[in-house]
Amino acid sequence: MSKMVYYEHATTPIVFGALLSVYYFSIVVALIAWFWSSYQYIRKGNYRLKRLAGFLLIAIFITSLSGARLLDKYLYLHSPVNSDFCMTSSCVLSSTGIKTYNLNTTELEKLGVPSVGPMWVYTIYDVGYSARLGIKKLFAGLVIVRPLLVVPAVEVYVYTFHNGHFVEKQKFYVFWPQSPGDVLTKKLDFEFTVLVLTGGRGPGA
Repeated sequence: MSKMVYYEHATTPIVFGALLSVYYFSIVVALIAWFWSSYQYIRKGNYRLKRLAGFLLIAIFITSLSGARLLDKYLYLHSPVNSDFCMTSSCVLSSTGIKTYNLNTTELEKLGVPSVGPMWVYTIYDVGYSARLGIKKLFAGLVIVRPLLVVPAVEVYVYTFHNGHFVEKQKFYVFWPQSPGDVLTKKLDFEFTVLVLTGGRGPGA
């Protein structure tokens, strides 16, 4: 666990468990629902592919969205400021973290930000451990999480900054059924964990 982790941003067992279940099982449930509702037709060689496509489109939408919200549980824990929900790049450029840390928006625009679509913006500023070296490090970055909705994946943009200036951009994807936390840790070389608070028992990972 990092040194500066923001405990007030922890999640609960019910919320985290529900997100995990929806993320990992929506597509499986869709396939079962299609097979169960179409079994008599399948036996006759009619596979009702339009119905299958409908079930899968809904499941993929839910999977992508829940994947984005799972990432929230890892990222928000390391954010000293509130996250922002945006639909446009102009919203990203005026987000809470930009204002709080007086970040250079011209540099951010040059690096490129997503233009439209649902996305959550986080400002990560925390001291934790390097996943590869096991030594403490400061991670400071603006992170944009964008569910793709028509693909069971989430697009992640990471803009690291130092002294108010952006120094690097990284883009990667979290594809179902990858673990969002594991992908973050591997890509950013920073140990991302989730903190679950249970009533009367204090924090737990």
